[in-house]
Amino acid sequence: MPIHDYRCQDCQGVTSVLSYSWSNKADPVCSGCGSENLGKLISGFTFRASWGDSLNWVPSGETSRDVDEDSPQSIDNYMGRIKKEMGGQVTSDFNQMRKEWTTDS
Repeated sequence: MPIHDYRCQDCQGVTSVLSYSWSNKADPVCSGCGSENLGKLISGFTFRASWGDSLNWVPSGETSRDVDEDSPQSIDNYMGRIKKEMGGQVTSDFNQMRKEWTTDS
């Protein structure tokens, strides 16, 4: 089901319209001012790889066996390896947890 974006020629607002294949195509109206004077925009698109592919970075059991769960330094090193495997792109929560883990001990 595609989403079509339109720019209102009157107020310059952008309106997105979800198109269902089974519905009658109605002329879109501006969500800002109600005008029918819209021009179609070229929309961006996204795709999602399969769920299995998104887990390829997860370290295997063999790589996690050297982690000493009683050692904050060992866990921090392991989290560092995970961060590296993720290309350095982690959430702020991940970084905060890592910081708390090493400062609490």
